[in-house]
Amino acid sequence: MSFTNISDLKTAPVEPALYFIDANAWIYSMQNFDNLEWWAKYYFDFFYEIIESKLNPKPQIVLSSLLLSEIINTFLKQIAIPDYKLSNGIPDNVTINFKRDYRPTNHYKKSFERLIDDIVSIKSSILFIDDSQIANSATLLNKNTGIFDYNDYLYYSICKELNKKQRVIIVTNDSDFQVKEIEIVTMNKTLLSL
Repeated sequence: MSFTNISDLKTAPVEPALYFIDANAWIYSMQNFDNLEWWAKYYFDFFYEIIESKLNPKPQIVLSSLLLSEIINTFLKQIAIPDYKLSNGIPDNVTINFKRDYRPTNHYKKSFERLIDDIVSIKSSILFIDDSQIANSATLLNKNTGIFDYNDYLYYSICKELNKKQRVIIVTNDSDFQVKEIEIVTMNKTLLSL
């Protein structure tokens, strides 16, 4: 049985829905477009098509506190630290301890502030939600998360709850999202082959 709920990002239109943008796609969208791989540029473009949409009702990007935390920490560790190393002539093979070596720097402060400013600049397109929809022991302490890592399992749980009241579309490059109950938009070859 095929996964008819999974669409190719290259041809998917933006629609009046709630979009759950996975952390990986957020990270692509918070970088300089010219520095992205060709396939990541599709996520970047789609992200900003949602933000700039003139549809009525306007599509919104769902942002939970858990997802925001993952976006910030991932961006600082995967994007800002390599930039810091490059800016300071630190070889790639030198390990930078995030808390001890990087967090006290001015580069960290500026990178963190810039990321927050970038998110604030698009807040009219964001639906900020808390994680209370899944704040129950059955969900939070579930030992059977299937193919999901723990965060993705929680995101999926949030999306399932939201989807009961409003259409939710997940935008991800993560092959964990092999589900049929929610629409998925992706460039991930594993998901597209299902």
